[in-house]
Amino acid sequence: MNGRPARSWRISGCMVVVALSLIVRLTAVMAWGNSDLRGTTDQISYFALAQNVLLHHTFSYGQPRRWIDEAILDAPGPYDPTAARAPLYPLVIAALWWGDKPPVLEVWLAQVVFGALVAMMVYLMALQAFGFGAALVAGLAVALGPFTAYITALFLSETLFTFLLTTSLWFWTRKSGVMAGVLLGAATLTRAVSLPLVGVVLLLGLLTKTNRTLHLKVALVALAVIAPWTIRNAITQHAFIPVASVGWGANMLLGTIDVPYGTGSEWITYRQDKGFSEIAGTVGTPPHEAEKQMGALAAERIRQDPLHWLWLRVKQAPRFWLGSGDMISMQPTFKYAYRLGALVFWALAVAGMFLARQRWRELYPLALVPVLLALAHSTGSVEERYSLALVPAAAIFAGHAVSVLAARTFRP
Repeated sequence: MNGRPARSWRISGCMVVVALSLIVRLTAVMAWGNSDLRGTTDQISYFALAQNVLLHHTFSYGQPRRWIDEAILDAPGPYDPTAARAPLYPLVIAALWWGDKPPVLEVWLAQVVFGALVAMMVYLMALQAFGFGAALVAGLAVALGPFTAYITALFLSETLFTFLLTTSLWFWTRKSGVMAGVLLGAATLTRAVSLPLVGVVLLLGLLTKTNRTLHLKVALVALAVIAPWTIRNAITQHAFIPVASVGWGANMLLGTIDVPYGTGSEWITYRQDKGFSEIAGTVGTPPHEAEKQMGALAAERIRQDPLHWLWLRVKQAPRFWLGSGDMISMQPTFKYAYRLGALVFWALAVAGMFLARQRWRELYPLALVPVLLALAHSTGSVEERYSLALVPAAAIFAGHAVSVLAARTFRP
């Protein structure tokens, strides 16, 4: 095959991946999308923050809240500034809020596009690293993945976060440190869980010679993007809060609570925990203070019985990697197929990393990001949606494993 047909195949493959991504995500929105935000927790929180940014020019929930209280739209004042959540996703919603009603359709369409762009970048990164066969498998895995499609229909930060983090990887693998840093900083302002990644990249730049300039550019530019929000938090909250105050201590504490499989919503069990409910329900305690108290209680529980905590982390780990499928469907057949598919996917990703081990100097960012994100989530409570940002990089290695296996199986 000469260069021209090969190039046409690569372009056709990319077009197929993007088209399928758009079709699958639009179908997911039509099938699972619900424009009624009532009864949600995280979803309505983002819209409440966006609404108050627009109407009152303040990143605020409105009326004073306990840690455990749910946000509401059209909340009364006072509109005291909060740092409870990372700011970028609510700000994107605010930017799309052009009328009187919440911009549910606009956000859905934006998320459909973000998801399709992620699949495209996965295809192109795999094409550059491993060739056409791996690229097609990787791109289709992201385009057709059931949970990556399902999450598009929900108003959660995972879709935007995954897009920004994958785009950062795109520039990182092309040695464009400034753009990679800008997007890594934006990803951290979407979900603060990537903040440790910024710290590790900075340490790599300071302590190792390999790609030192690139690492320093990525880390320092990311910190420069995050810094204005950190300064804003210091001024408004009178505390050092790099990105968001809610999440770190709470996740640690919730990770010390045993939630057996099949018990329904884990929050039913969490609310029954006396220590958590007392802190979360205290009136007048700022979120960052409640998080400190939860973190202290979690540390005390871990100190008292570290083996029990380690057992809980091991016991709950499958929820992160394999999920349950419950968010999509409660049908037993679907849930078993979903878990089996997840098991095969992650096994292929690990196999692909092993097969590419001799090229680690070239491909290490694709492995570093999912590994560090997984470690960041390993110490506290986990949900299957937390692993979504790992999927793009993992799909590239999974595609490599499939292409190698296919070549060896069908070798003449």
